Amino acid sequence: MPEKKKSILKSILTCRCPRCHEGAMFLNANPYNLLQIEKMPPECPACGQDFVIEPGFFFGSTYISYALNVAWMIPSFLLLHFGLGVSLYHYWFFFAVTLLLLAPLIFRLSRSAWMHAFVRSNT
Repeated sequence: MPEKKKSILKSILTCRCPRCHEGAMFLNANPYNLLQIEKMPPECPACGQDFVIEPGFFFGSTYISYALNVAWMIPSFLLLHFGLGVSLYHYWFFFAVTLLLLAPLIFRLSRSAWMHAFVRSNT
């Protein structure tokens, strides 16, 4: 029976290695452990893929982070302001609070997506 092809989207969302889709990209699975939020092993524990590709490699993940923030901001604004009639003041408060809560998740998803864009999968 052929091996089932691993989902790249699932690998990005679960922060798994872009090459083997098995090894964890972060040392601590909890993104809300803020003292260890950015700590990554130097290589994948499952396949040995180098996670330290070059100095400053993950700087590019800020573009993905920006896109994710905008993707959250625009639909929530349209729904809250035009759909439910929430004032702009209340919307900005809502937006600030939710982005503070989502920041650790967005940080990790951005890094994961950025690395998946540059490392070829072997599945």
